[in-house]
Formats: sequence, structure tokens, C-alpha cells
Amino acid sequence: MARTNGLDGTAWDKDDGHPEAVRLGVDALSSRLRYLAAAHPSSPEYQDLRAHSRNVDGQPGVVHADGEHLTAEKADDRSAQSTPADRADRPTGLTAILADARRAGLATDRLHTIDDRRTVWSAERADLHDQIIDDLYAKAGSVPCEGKALLAGGLPGSGKSTVLASQAGIDRSHFLTLDPDEAKVEMAHRGMIPEVGDLSPMEASDLVHEESSHITKQLALRAYAESKNVIWDITMSSSASTQRRISDLRAAGYGEVEGVFVDIPIEASVRRAGSRYREGQEAYVDGRGVGGRYVAPEAIRAHADPEFGSTNRRAFEDVKSALDRWRRYDNSIDGDPAELVEEGKPSHDIVREEDR
Repeated sequence: MARTNGLDGTAWDKDDGHPEAVRLGVDALSSRLRYLAAAHPSSPEYQDLRAHSRNVDGQPGVVHADGEHLTAEKADDRSAQSTPADRADRPTGLTAILADARRAGLATDRLHTIDDRRTVWSAERADLHDQIIDDLYAKAGSVPCEGKALLAGGLPGSGKSTVLASQAGIDRSHFLTLDPDEAKVEMAHRGMIPEVGDLSPMEASDLVHEESSHITKQLALRAYAESKNVIWDITMSSSASTQRRISDLRAAGYGEVEGVFVDIPIEASVRRAGSRYREGQEAYVDGRGVGGRYVAPEAIRAHADPEFGSTNRRAFEDVKSALDRWRRYDNSIDGDPAELVEEGKPSHDIVREEDR
């Protein structure tokens, strides 16, 4: 009889219909409830986190994802509980911990949807989605509605934001950025990411992957309705998904769709993504932010491509003809500015001299 270990070390039988499975199923549910964020209505510690701000009674600090106000004293306590050696070794087990969490049903598209296809969100959750969308849209209140769009692609750690601002000359204030990772941060601040052991909110953010994507798509639809200028900050993980975004923009009436791809080697992505994760975690331990988002090296290496270096670059090459303009930057060398190596338009390609 197959047995599966839960996050709390207990085990339950997976043999449907066995009397023991009923009892252990109740135990598993109790375990799941203990890992729910405080903002979840079913949590034993449910509270309305919307009443919290990031500054409580004038005290310096931040609101942790569980709704606790993190004062400087509490930040010191958190730091004391984690040594540099602990933090260096931490990523080793994260993939397994998150896999256990998913098997325990802690992904929010299981916890907070009310249909079998897991696409209809509960009323309480949908209300939180609306709050996030309203807040993000309000921040972009001054963005022009000119029907311009830009797709920014590249592996994790490629440096898209820096390249867009410094080398590509894109004024981000003229665009609403559509980025599921930004939605994850907003969810963390609202206590919407399930608590898993002592993981930081962003370490556990894989559990809200589907939900953050849903929020970002809803934000995009709102922007499309007004032809608001948008930047899709994505990895371009596949040709199909990237082409679908372009097609959706065209269908919404966007007359100018540009693409920028920031190219780096796979191993550079592994190294930089790891560094970015550690920086986020160090800040979290010091009482700042919501932690670092971990991207497993094997997940990045799975995108290796023998011809283009990465499947992400291949996707960019596949969709270039559907763009009004495209540019590719090489950001391989740490500490050096990215280099524009290739650009073009549908009617004719403009290839940089060094590429000839």
C-alpha cells in the first residue's frame, strides 16, 4: 500500500476506500490548515490583513506575509535564527519541500478555487485579486493609452530591467509592466502565499504560480481595454506562448508591438538567479522585503538549446517576424553593459556589423 509523507512528517495511505485513508485524510487536512496563510478564511488564525499597513502605530518595520508587523527587534530575532552557513545550504532542499507542499494540496489553485478545472476562484480570493489589480493599475495612472507594447524576454538573471532602462532607452514610466513575479510580491504583502515551515513568502511563491498568472492576465485585459502602453516582462519560455501574447495584443488593437531579448548563457543564468535569490533572502533575514524567489538550476538548464543556447532565444527567433521591431542584446559579461548585437524590422533586418 503506497504511503506518502506529509510536510509535517506524518504519512497517509493513498489506497482510496481504505478505512485508514479516511482517518488519515482528516489528519492530512489538519496539516494543510496549519500551513494556510493567516489571511485564508479557513486558517485557525484568520484575520483581515487588509486592515494592516506596512507601518503599524508608527513603528518602523514591515508587515510580514503572515500579517505580523516585523519590528526592528523581531528582525534581529529572525536574523539570529539563521546563520550564513544555514542560508548557504538552504536551496538544496527547497525543490523537495515545495514538491511536498504541492502533493499536500497547498498550491493556491487547489486551496482557493471552487470548480473541478481549478479556474474559478472563491469570492474572497477574487476580491483580493481585484485589490491587487486596482493598486497596480492605479500606479500606472499616468501611462499613455497609445496602443504600444513591448515584450521583454530573457532567462532568469538576464538583466532585462537594466537593459531596457540603460541600453534600450525605454522609459518605464510610459508603460504598465505586466509581470507575474510582481503579482507574487503583492500577494506576499497581503499574506496570500501559503506558509510552509520557515520558508520566506517568495521562497514559497511557486505555490501561487497559477494564481499570479491569472492576476497578471486580468491586469493585462484591463490595460488592453484602454490601449494602455504595456511591457510584458517574461522569459519567452516557448514560441507558442510568446506568439499568443503577440496575437492577443494585435486582437486588442495594439498597432506597435516591439520585442527586446536579453541573451545570456545558461550557466550565467544559473549563477545570477542564485545570487539574486540569496540577496533577497539576506534582506528578508534583516527584516526587509519578502524574501528571494528560488529558481532551481535544473529548471534553468532544462532550457538549453544546441543551436541558440536556450529555448528562450529560440522562441524569440521564431516570433521576430510578428513584431514591428526587435532588438537582441548580449549581457553575458558580469559588470559590463549589455551590447546591442542585432536588430530588425519585418521588412528588412538590420544586422550589427560584428554579427556579419
